[in-house]
Amino acid sequence: MIAGELSSFKQAALPISAAIGGMIIPAVLFLIVNKNPNAMAGWGIPMATDIAFSLGVLSLLGKRVPLALKIFLLAFALVDVLGAVIVIAIFYNHDIQWSYLIIGLGLTMLLIVFNKLKIKSIPPIMILGWVIWYLFLK
Repeated sequence: MIAGELSSFKQAALPISAAIGGMIIPAVLFLIVNKNPNAMAGWGIPMATDIAFSLGVLSLLGKRVPLALKIFLLAFALVDVLGAVIVIAIFYNHDIQWSYLIIGLGLTMLLIVFNKLKIKSIPPIMILGWVIWYLFLK
């Protein structure tokens, strides 16, 4: 969303909205259809649809698929995966380590500052990425 086809909110709004709908509708349908109280806790499973297969098929089709469709599906997949990870972290985890999360978010903000200052050196960005990944994992 920094540069390119999805660099404005207007351009990114459709795939983001589609991904959110693609998470909410399966979860709601699961709750409507599933009446077993013990199994209802699994509502997050259908919302975490795996769209990676679709991306693989699109890449195999190559230039026969319009670039706009590839960009839409990739953006859709990213929002879908991030949404699923957030749902799993919040609703299926009993012990969130808020200090790790806050430090990770702070380092993510540092990456944004790097981008604004046009710092493009790979080693510090990679090291920060690894540290952020570790903090979010914990």
